[in-house]
Parts: sequence; structure tokens; C-alpha cells
Amino acid sequence: MFFLASSLAFGALIYESKLSSSMHPTADCDFDFKADVGSKKIWATLITRGSYIPGVLTLNFSLIKHNSKYPLVALYTEQLLQEDLLELKKNNIKTFKINPLKPSKSCTMTNDPRFEDTWSKLYFFQLIQFERIVQLDSDMLVLQNMDELMDIPLLDYKFGSTHACVCNPKKFLHYPKNWNGENCVFSKHNYNLMQPISTLEYPIKEFRDYLGPSSHYSLAKCNSGILIVDPNLKSFKEIEKKLNDIEATSSYIFPDQDLLADVFFKNWLAISHNYNCLKTFKMQHEHLWDLNKIKNIHFILSPKPWEVSEDWIDESETFNLWWQVNKERILSEKINS
Repeated sequence: MFFLASSLAFGALIYESKLSSSMHPTADCDFDFKADVGSKKIWATLITRGSYIPGVLTLNFSLIKHNSKYPLVALYTEQLLQEDLLELKKNNIKTFKINPLKPSKSCTMTNDPRFEDTWSKLYFFQLIQFERIVQLDSDMLVLQNMDELMDIPLLDYKFGSTHACVCNPKKFLHYPKNWNGENCVFSKHNYNLMQPISTLEYPIKEFRDYLGPSSHYSLAKCNSGILIVDPNLKSFKEIEKKLNDIEATSSYIFPDQDLLADVFFKNWLAISHNYNCLKTFKMQHEHLWDLNKIKNIHFILSPKPWEVSEDWIDESETFNLWWQVNKERILSEKINS
């Protein structure tokens, strides 16, 4: 049965706010954004170009389809066209305008232009209007309800995320030399040897099933496709300080996630890969690929499912999952137009 959006809209009002990307942006915020959104806890995604609109729309649809209690908010920059904003508005997605967040000295991502704008994901750490923000990349698809991420206590950890898969399956030459299967947390040999996170590291028993191996394992790198953030200005000041470290920022290959792993080294809470299961796991880590358990698929790399037709040979055999939900979304829009 197709899922109909009419029964689950969060409301048509879109509130657009302009926040400065100066180092004290929250001081300029003289409105109650929380009240407009209607929740102190939100899903959030960053969109800086119109080509990702289909991803945001289908991500939002998949969250609602699986009965999330929380709204998705899209942070966007001035690069986004008015017609793209109208598409978000049509689908009842709240929007929040920001100025791009960048290092003090411009860093050109020559090898990976796709990462040019990801610094702005660090913006979520300063949105103290909210108690909890779970950042999701817009090339994700939710397969099961995962509202528990809004309740997992971070304790003294600075944020929550999943381990990065450091296998480098495409063998990109510009990736770090230590990014290989031998060092990957998720490689079968490594994963089988790892102990569950200890009670010393995380003493709250009822949430332990949602966690992954300790962030102390392997290279201690996170994948910022998902970030669990309890915004606070102290953490943002630490991020700000590193953004002004020209030597550090110019060395980062994966901008925001390298910075987070650097500033908060081993001080982040690792959640299960099922909340950020890369499409490459289907081939690279088959022992962890279980659609009965996976709650969220991340369509990393190019092309994205919406960029190709359905006769595309998808080596990961995962695009059909996105295509199906996207068809449901489009049908729902037609029925409710």
C-alpha cells in the first residue's frame, strides 16, 4: 500500500531565518525558532545545491513514512534557488537560511569538490535553541523508525556518530594510506574481535543495544553522514578554534568529519552502523548487511539514485530501495495536490 502524505504533514508554514556565520551567531538570534518548528528535538539536513532536492524530499518522506515524531529541518545557503525552496515548502519541510561556515583560510577540495560545503554541517553545534539535533545527509533513506536517537544520552561525549568505513573500496589515490580494510572497524576479522562498548564507557544499559564498537577502536574516525548533537557553545568554540587552525584545516581530506575526529579525539559516542549503513556494505561488509536490522541507508559516492534512470547497473543493488520510496512519494504528492 502506498503511503499518503496527507495524514502526516507537519504543517505548511516555512520559517526562514538568516543567521550570520560569524563566530557568535547565536547572539544575533532574536526569535524563538524552536517554537516555530514545534519541537525541541529535530532531524536536520544541510542542502547547498538544487541537485540534492530529490534526496531531501525522499529523506523527509521516509522519516514520515516510518512514523517519526520529529520534523526534518533543512539548513540551506544562498546558493539554493527560489524554485528549490518552493519544492521544500510544497512538501512542508521547514527551512533555515545560514551563511556558509568555512575555515579562516579557504581550503580548495581539488580531489573531492563534493566536500566543499560540508564544513557548514558544523553549524548544528551552535543551534542552542534545540536540545537535540540529529543531522542526516540528504543522500540517505530511512528504512525503520529510529526516534530512539533523540533519546540516547550522550553523557560526557561531545557528539554521537558511526565509525567511518576506511576500506576505500574505490581505491582513491588521494585517500590516506592507512585507509584500508586492515584498519577498518567493520572488516569481518576486526569486528569479530571487538568487544561491545564497556559499562565503564557507557553505563546506561537500556541504550547499549543501539551502540557500536567504542570510538577508541581503529583510526577513531567518524562518518558525519549522521551526527547526534546536543548543541552547546562550548563545543562550538572548540570547533571555531580549529577552523582558525590553517595548518590543520588544509590537511583535512574529509573536512567536517576530520575536524570532529581531531577536536574530539575518541570523545564521541559510536552508535550502530545500522543507523548509517553505507550502500558499499552490501559488497564490502556483507556480514553486517541485514535489511531486517538496517534502519538507514547512506548512498555515498556518485552517482546518486536520483541522478540515474532505473536501467542503471547499480553494483550495490541498493538503488531500487530508494527508487521505490521515491515513487511512493511522487504518487502521494499527485494524490494530495
